[in-house]
Amino acid sequence: LILGGWSAAPVTPDTRAALVRALSKTSVCVNSILSARSQVVAGTNYEFQIDGCRGLRGGDCSSACKSPRRFSVSVFDQPWTHTTIATKIS
Repeated sequence: LILGGWSAAPVTPDTRAALVRALSKTSVCVNSILSARSQVVAGTNYEFQIDGCRGLRGGDCSSACKSPRRFSVSVFDQPWTHTTIATKIS
């Protein structure tokens, strides 16, 4: 663990939930998570590589996404303030 640095993050139910919460406010949904990394700040920054779809309801679309494509999604999560946002989708 490097304080303030990025490290590989396991895909757990909690990290998946943070991604789904962040994407629920967008038009991108996640079909599968390919990799994740995290950075501890005043909360946690995540960077996910996912397969997903644009144009569907954001969040989880594992059954509705018929032609997934690759996305890089950056998320800021601060549970004690109930803040979870997608800061970048490319």
